Amino acid sequence: MKPLLIGVDGLSYSSFMKCNPRFLLTLFSSAFRGVVLNRKPQHPASSWMSILEMKDISGNSFYKVEEKPTLIKETNAVAINLPITNPTYGELGFPYDSNLTAKDEIDKVIEAILDSLEEQPVIADITAIDRLVRVNPQKKCEIYKEVDDGLRKLLRKVDDFILFSPYGEPKSDKMCDHEDYGVYLSIVPRPNEHDTVKLPEIGLLFKRLVSQS
Repeated sequence: MKPLLIGVDGLSYSSFMKCNPRFLLTLFSSAFRGVVLNRKPQHPASSWMSILEMKDISGNSFYKVEEKPTLIKETNAVAINLPITNPTYGELGFPYDSNLTAKDEIDKVIEAILDSLEEQPVIADITAIDRLVRVNPQKKCEIYKEVDDGLRKLLRKVDDFILFSPYGEPKSDKMCDHEDYGVYLSIVPRPNEHDTVKLPEIGLLFKRLVSQS
């Protein structure tokens, strides 16, 4: 299996105790971990483009992407469900709204990842927490369970991975209103053990992981 960069938009340490995602809690004790810092604006597109271009990019709307982003070109990675466009960019493209269920998205994304990962690195995203908790916060722990079950199925088959969230949970129904702190869990230590992880650093870490694999 090739390396995997997997984002989970809106995943937050603040809900680990409340929602008890068992696999993620196991990973928390066995992987390198850290905190991703991302202050406003926290739009999914500009957050992800900061990773894919490996430099800070700001903005509060989706893009029209005409060329492959730099990280995808330099790693020859397969892109799956990346929220830089709407519908999402890559092998799977879903509208960034509340119509797609968490289970449907997660099942399709994981299937697409596993279909590609034998041959090429993969950069993929699960948007369910961000899309659905924003409009239906009382179902947060149900959505966390779907995410946790999907990540268990996926990461038990993958050796080299970086799992992260580009920001924390939605704080309101507005697209760019999230907690400032996301999750970082990986086989790769964060660049500075005493500091937060910045979005461009995630892209650079994945590029290095691919070059060493």
